[in-house]
Amino acid sequence: MIDRRTFLYRTGALALGAALPPLSHAEAATGRLVFGIPPGALGNKLADRALEILSNRFEMDYRLDIISDRNTLEATEQVKRSPADGATLLQVQSSSMVLFPSMYRSLSYDPLEDFTPLALMGDYIYTLTLGPAVPAHINTLTGYLDWVEKNPDFRDIGYSLYGSQGHVAALVLMHSRAYALMPQPYSAVKSMAADMHNQTLAASIMVAGNNVVFGGEGFRPIAVTGSQRQEVWPDTPTFREEGLTDLDVTGWYGWFAPAGLPEATARSLREKIKGMQATPEFKEMQKHLLLSQVWLEPEQIKERMRQEISAYEQLVHGYNLSLID
Repeated sequence: MIDRRTFLYRTGALALGAALPPLSHAEAATGRLVFGIPPGALGNKLADRALEILSNRFEMDYRLDIISDRNTLEATEQVKRSPADGATLLQVQSSSMVLFPSMYRSLSYDPLEDFTPLALMGDYIYTLTLGPAVPAHINTLTGYLDWVEKNPDFRDIGYSLYGSQGHVAALVLMHSRAYALMPQPYSAVKSMAADMHNQTLAASIMVAGNNVVFGGEGFRPIAVTGSQRQEVWPDTPTFREEGLTDLDVTGWYGWFAPAGLPEATARSLREKIKGMQATPEFKEMQKHLLLSQVWLEPEQIKERMRQEISAYEQLVHGYNLSLID
């Protein structure tokens, strides 16, 4: 669905890491990166590794501050209220910026007006992943849905983050093909994966990289969002191939600062982040976690957000999905 990406990959970042001069200790930044998702999952690992590289290579000393209250809203609101001096940054999953405006009756922040975009940290797809509760010979969407019909005690399908793309994907799947399914929210991916491992949950919609973080024996993706199959799972079809065109749902991680950030401060932060993204360590981490990098300038990030906000609004209204108070 959100595959209107005519944005160009920016190659300038590839050389930037080598081109940037070393920073003096006097120029080292001290601050925090706020993230609203409970610890342990892909976003946590992304932030930890990025901050480690920034500290080691660019003397940019930020700590990760996880504030997972109120479904990421507390983290976002705290950063909105923070001084626009570069000391407080926000890492988001894209749902907080482009889907929540359609899923919540009201938000206390405006994604386009209350924040300064710094960088996208990686695009991701979602998978429909089966756990060991589902017999190993079942490895297709049709086979899974037939099995659920015969085993209604396993009709729950897990997802993390209420109001997220994973939530919408589960609802669209339920409305489109599988009325027997019951989307089941989890506050943390770790808990969802644990229920799959102990066979109290048969399947879930998860960010692809969380299959790497939490997967194990008996875990297998049977369908992926996005416009094409994934190299790591060449035999796993897209939902589009399965006839579910509205399940072409993808997402991204982004770093933002409060609105009003001085241009010189924003430019300095972006240059350091570009340099970090150009390092072999960051590229290897992205590959391992099944993230793809697209560098966009600030106004391009905002334009992408506008397009996705509009597309999700149509999807939410088209399926008459219930809004969150």
